[in-house]
Amino acid sequence: MSRRPHESRTQTQTHTHPYASEVAPHAAADLYALLCDAMVAGDTKAIDALLTDDCVLTHMTGYPQPKVEWLGDIANGAMRYHSHEVVSVQLDTIAGFPVVRGRTRTTATLWGGRGTWNLQIVGYVVPDADPDTEHNPTGFRFSRLDASTW
Repeated sequence: MSRRPHESRTQTQTHTHPYASEVAPHAAADLYALLCDAMVAGDTKAIDALLTDDCVLTHMTGYPQPKVEWLGDIANGAMRYHSHEVVSVQLDTIAGFPVVRGRTRTTATLWGGRGTWNLQIVGYVVPDADPDTEHNPTGFRFSRLDASTW
């Protein structure tokens, strides 16, 4: 069979992160839902089970807060999440890395100021190397969280 001049014999390959094919959309969405529920409950043990040890939450202010510090702020009441209304949850990729892009309307008291924000969290998803099925049955964890408004 002959090829037309514009037809290529080679295929373009896209490079995705090795974890991308492992992340089932329902597991990633479940991971995000568990995070939102644990934040409102103030359940730092549950949040801890959803994040890798080196996870950093970058706040909408640009402040990169290590997991241990964030959990401490939740435990001591400096950050209190009162409610959330999920608007959308999408599985996406950034530079080939699997992410969950969740949007909520979140009411919280953060360092003394209470408000309701259109909060977007982009969570980078990795396989769970140390499963905690009691608090996290998804098989995945977030390795990074980026918060912003939408």
